[in-house]
This record gives sequence, C-alpha cells and structure tokens, in this order.
Amino acid sequence: MMRKLIRYALYLCGSLLLIVLLYGAAAVLLGNWRIQAQKGAEKADITVYLISNGAHTDIAMPLHHPAFSWVRYASPQDTAGGSPNARYIAVGWGDRKFYLETPTWGDLTATTALRAIGGLNPTALHVSFLDDVPENERTAAITVSERQYRQLAHNIAADFQQENGRSLPIRGAHYADNDAFYEANGRYHLFNTCNTWSNRHLKQIGAGGVAWTPFAHDVMNAFPSSHRKDER
Repeated sequence: MMRKLIRYALYLCGSLLLIVLLYGAAAVLLGNWRIQAQKGAEKADITVYLISNGAHTDIAMPLHHPAFSWVRYASPQDTAGGSPNARYIAVGWGDRKFYLETPTWGDLTATTALRAIGGLNPTALHVSFLDDVPENERTAAITVSERQYRQLAHNIAADFQQENGRSLPIRGAHYADNDAFYEANGRYHLFNTCNTWSNRHLKQIGAGGVAWTPFAHDVMNAFPSSHRKDER
C-alpha cells in the first residue's frame, strides 16, 4: 500500500512539473512571437498607453474623446476623491478576489492564488482616473486611428457588467483616491490573465502585441518606448 502511495505521489509531482515546464515553454515561445501592427491608410492620431507595474498591465485612454466617452461606463464620481481633473482612464482586468484581497504581494495566500489560476472566482475591472499619463520605462505610447480606438473602447466596455444600462461599481473598493472597481465579464485563469487581456485587446484592433503571454514584460516589450529599453 505504501509503495502505491509513493508511486502515486511521484507520478503526481512529475505530472505537475511537466505541466509547469510546458506552460513556461509556451510562455517563452509565444511571448517572444511578436504580432506586427497593421498599417493602413487611415490617419493614426489618437494615443493610447500601455502601463505596467511590473506584474500587471493597464490600458490608458482619453477619458473624453469624440469617438468615445467613458463616463457612461466608468465615472470619476465613483472614486473616493472624485478625480475632478482626470483626463485619462486606465483600465485593467483580473480576478476579483485577487484584486480586492491582495493589495500587496504580502497579502497573497495559496488559496487565493489557486482559485485565481483555476478560474474559480468572478472577475473585476480596476479603473484609475489620471490627470496625466506617467512618462517612464513602464509606459508605452501606442498611436491608433479613430476606427481602431473606437473598436478598442467598445471591446473593453463590453467587459463591464451592466444592469439596466449601467455599470456596477464595487462600493467601498479603492486602492487610492483616484480609482474604482467594477464588476466584470469573463473568467480569469492560468491561460487568461490580466496581461493576456491587455495583449488580446491591442491585437484585436491591429495595434500589435505578441502571440500569447501571461506576463507583463512580454506585452510591454512588444511596444517600444523612448523611455524604456527593450529587455530582450
């Protein structure tokens, strides 16, 4: 009986190790497979931004623009401070429990991590209202056409859960005075992370990206910035 248990444990450990190795290999291979931006005849004069904190990426866009106004989906009034001077909206998507219960890595528990990568939790959108977009090595500017921007905005807006035509803020949930959380559509899991979300939305409009990645640095490296050296 003991030998069977040992064999089973070794088999389980070996299988898990193989899964981790295959996942890592796929992330390296597909994360280095760049998808080039599609150049068309349309004038590209709207700038959106990809912002990273090192582990997570947000897409920042003009809060108000003739092609799309975000206040129907996310209002500065939903923040703790009201954000009266906000000119940009930065949106990120992810596991709801991870967002709300792990503001720092020190708050992360094994249960939260396992439920997140297993796709067992609902999702949320984290929205920050910015007066200006930071210019540093963790920000990449991406110029798109009005058609591309409208498509990007509509695609991201579709990730907001709505009831009677209104988004659903998560009341009392804030990291700072200029942010808010909203109930989201979709399911976060090992193959669909916050960075997969950002990469997918940019690829869908022909702005470029990588074939697939769960990691922030691969997405960022697909969009060179004058403030950031390519890490590869």
